[in-house]
Amino acid sequence: MHTLSPSSSYSNKSYISYENNQFSDHENPTDLPTPPPSPIRSQQQQQQQQHSMTATLEANGRILKAKREGNLKIVMTEFASMKKQHIPLTHHTYNLVLDAHANLRREGTPLTNIFKIYDEMIRAHIPPSGYTYTVLLRVLCKRDVEVQKTVAMLKRQSIRTGNVGKDDMNQLESEGNLNRALELFRVAVDDPSIYEEFEVEIYNQLLRVLSHYGNTVDAQFVYNQLQHSPHTQPNSATFAALINLMGRAGQIQSALDMFHTYISIRHTLGPHDASYVYNALVDAYLKCNQLNEALRVVKEDMIRDDVKVTVIPYNSIIRHYCAQGDMDKARNVVETLQDNNNKKKNEKSLLPVADASSYGPILSAYCQANQWQPASEIYAQLIKTDIAKAYGNLANYALLCITHGHGHDAVEVIKDMHRAGLEPDPILVTRIVLFFSNVSDATYALSIALQSMSLRTITKGSSMLFQTAVKIMQTATLVQALTIVSVIAGPLGFPIVLANALIDSWRQDNSHFENNKNDGHHQVNKKGEVDYAPLIEAALMLSPHQPWLADVVIDLVDHHHYVPPPHQFARVLTCLQQYKLVEAENKWKAAVATTDEAESLSNQVLKASMRGHIDTAFRLMEQHILRRGFIPLPEAMRDSIAVMGKQGHLRDALRLFQLSMSAFKKEDTRSRYLVMNSILIVYAQQGDMVPAKHYYDTIKQMGFFPDGNAYASLLLGSAKCATDEATDALTIYDEAKRHNVKPTTFFYNVVISKLAKARKLEPALRLFDEMQQFKIIPNCITYGAIISACVRAGSELQARRLFGEMLSASSYQPRVGPFNNMIQFYVRQQPNRERALEYIIEMRRRHIKPSAHTYKLLMEAYSTIAPYDMPTAHRMLRDMEKKDKIQPEATHYATLIYSYGTLQRDVKSAEQVFTEMNKAKVIPDEAVYQAMLDTLISNDKMERAEELYQEMLQNIHKSCSPYIENLFIRGYGQKGLLDKAEAMFEIMSDNRLLRSTGSTTTNDKEYIVVREPSTYEAMVQAYLDNNMISKAKEILDMMVKRDFPEKVVAAVADLVLE
Repeated sequence: MHTLSPSSSYSNKSYISYENNQFSDHENPTDLPTPPPSPIRSQQQQQQQQHSMTATLEANGRILKAKREGNLKIVMTEFASMKKQHIPLTHHTYNLVLDAHANLRREGTPLTNIFKIYDEMIRAHIPPSGYTYTVLLRVLCKRDVEVQKTVAMLKRQSIRTGNVGKDDMNQLESEGNLNRALELFRVAVDDPSIYEEFEVEIYNQLLRVLSHYGNTVDAQFVYNQLQHSPHTQPNSATFAALINLMGRAGQIQSALDMFHTYISIRHTLGPHDASYVYNALVDAYLKCNQLNEALRVVKEDMIRDDVKVTVIPYNSIIRHYCAQGDMDKARNVVETLQDNNNKKKNEKSLLPVADASSYGPILSAYCQANQWQPASEIYAQLIKTDIAKAYGNLANYALLCITHGHGHDAVEVIKDMHRAGLEPDPILVTRIVLFFSNVSDATYALSIALQSMSLRTITKGSSMLFQTAVKIMQTATLVQALTIVSVIAGPLGFPIVLANALIDSWRQDNSHFENNKNDGHHQVNKKGEVDYAPLIEAALMLSPHQPWLADVVIDLVDHHHYVPPPHQFARVLTCLQQYKLVEAENKWKAAVATTDEAESLSNQVLKASMRGHIDTAFRLMEQHILRRGFIPLPEAMRDSIAVMGKQGHLRDALRLFQLSMSAFKKEDTRSRYLVMNSILIVYAQQGDMVPAKHYYDTIKQMGFFPDGNAYASLLLGSAKCATDEATDALTIYDEAKRHNVKPTTFFYNVVISKLAKARKLEPALRLFDEMQQFKIIPNCITYGAIISACVRAGSELQARRLFGEMLSASSYQPRVGPFNNMIQFYVRQQPNRERALEYIIEMRRRHIKPSAHTYKLLMEAYSTIAPYDMPTAHRMLRDMEKKDKIQPEATHYATLIYSYGTLQRDVKSAEQVFTEMNKAKVIPDEAVYQAMLDTLISNDKMERAEELYQEMLQNIHKSCSPYIENLFIRGYGQKGLLDKAEAMFEIMSDNRLLRSTGSTTTNDKEYIVVREPSTYEAMVQAYLDNNMISKAKEILDMMVKRDFPEKVVAAVADLVLE
């Protein structure tokens, strides 16, 4: 390796400021006289300093909390507040804010804001710590990689489309992230107190970035610093980065020297994946054009040294062949991998499976060589793999299809993109759509493309997409032009340029009609075939400038029997009257005369539905509306479908939906959307997500989006099979917000409830505040949900504040739910019987009837908070029936059993309660059996517990919840019966989809229990109780592979690593 001294020298304790890119020396000059001792501070000054320190610590704590919750906005609000209140800022404050920016910034954004904060830190004479440099170096390296990828993408896009984005590339490359990182690194390593805090990964990140540029000089400097570090040493990733760098620089001997150094110390590096180092050597050989040596490493050295061979080195070899234009040899490599895996499906294959990165370079090479047939063969193999990162290759193939006259194949590529979660860019869409000379084919291609694009991408490319639509419309008939408008106006709106094009199509069609009217060629509209409403809208839009409105109205009413929808009638009439277009006005009024009766009948359908008179509703719909050729009012049909769904008449709701869809014109997308949105809500609220998802997709294909209530209903329905409801809630919230869906109280209630369930207090409070910003009045359910969020997160002050706000709100309606939330808080989270009873007294004062759950909480207050008051807890069984006419349920007996058996270790009394419940003819449920089994297991009565467990399986339909099985795992572990604990763990499943079926059985005799995080924790603890650390780690490894929240996994990991 070529070695040079660092090009710049830096004095100790120097810090870089990026405000003017100069160094600021903060050291005191050595020739100043020693200052006199500071005067002794007064007690007041000491108190002020203590107060400042406390304020700083509290503010830092709030910033840390916001950072952990992923809320950069709150981090910056707290940071600004500290400065505004003159709270002292420490290096810890700046480190927190810098780290928040580094981790929470949106990927792809420059680091301007981060370095503004860093410059501010330097100006404030707060010396950066090792952690400061670590944060900055990491984010600079990450940003440099982002820039590399984006520039490479722009270059590929430029080759593909011919649009050269040189300005964008120059702007990205001018950021100079690597140079900044090297400057900071050189300053840091001059200070041992900073230098010693660097972990090896910092060095490795710098080396990986330097390898991209083949920068051996700075890489030598970084490596030298790592070698001389007293606290860390190179690891396998270090050698992989250096070997890769040397290969890129064309220095194969230096790469081999590094590899041999690695081999000599490999055994000292601890457990690691050696394949990365060998893969780097393969890549280095290929970059130095030594193919045979690269093949030898893969086929001989890695096998000899027992190194796992992945597809990565094979893909490097494939890329090398393709770069040489030898696609046949590249295909031979892929075919060898395929044949090996096809022949040994039932055996462990020695060779890896080809992936998208195996086929991608071959496809790209064929596209560059303009060879469509072999490219198509490779494409057929590529789409069988995960193509989520293969957009460039798919786009290249789509353009190749066009070049060779295979436009429909290009459209299929767009469909493949959509299925893989990719979206075509507007340039590609334009090229594909304009390939077609047939208007219908072009319109179909445009429709497919728009369905595959996000609203953001569509909006960014709107100008190009509108121009594309206008070009198609130039040769289209009026009916075809209307179809094009319906395709593009949904997602993009209806601008002037589109209105002009549509009017031109109408004029051209009319001109053709005038020339051929004797031949009867003019298209007369039959009911439901064509929606001419957009033509009226276009004429209306252009009416101040062009006099087409009257002619369009007369033409549509006379020749197309056009009946205007209610939402259009008044606007057009006003305009006709304004311009004194009398003939058109009269025809317009005549056309709408029949709609008044249709509206009246539609409202009668709604009234009948609300009264539960379903037969009457259908008689009106079928005999008085449809049979007479009327079109029902869409709003009335929407509400009628919703009413039938709420009443539980799902089949009737579906029937009315189908009748409405048959009545509305095919192109009347607004009316069809309204009723489809309503039936979506009905299915989602019933938990029938398959048809709900179908209507959701159909609505989006129409160019619309569900409304706020529909999104909330989807969230409610999907919760029955979701594993992380908070994530689902925020995803749906973000989608609705992205599409400018107007939120409703119901929408906020559902999302806040899901966040509350997951203890996500900050986002829940943020949405609650947002409601008030949007003037959406929270109701009692909203308050119940947000109070529940506070309670679950343990925020007593917030919960009490919001509870008081609820009671004083003008919209407050007495409900038991919020009271139960507060009682539950003081029973289960911060046990305080007196506080819990205060809310019971307040309920009685407000004449709010307790629920069965209220009594369960009240029993818990007496039976689970010491000193236990079991007589009073027992008395609740009688009081609930006598005072509030509430029948005791199994869950109430379970509370008593748990208190006696588990808390008080009184098995006899627990069994007496179980017997008492049976005498009262209350059927035990899973909660009762769980309490009873917990009693027996906690009191070392495993045999009786096993007998009761089998009795439970015979008597009840057990859910897939694992909590009972967890008790057995715990009990077996404590007794050293690990074979039984393992057997219990093994019969359980990781298939969470079983929750969505509502079934726990695979046949009449078997049931399936799904493992939860608590199951893994119980099994880990069982092994730890018996000093089997390695077995506990195996269970932890299994848990890590599941997509449980990080905090949950970390809690179990702490048990193993203690």
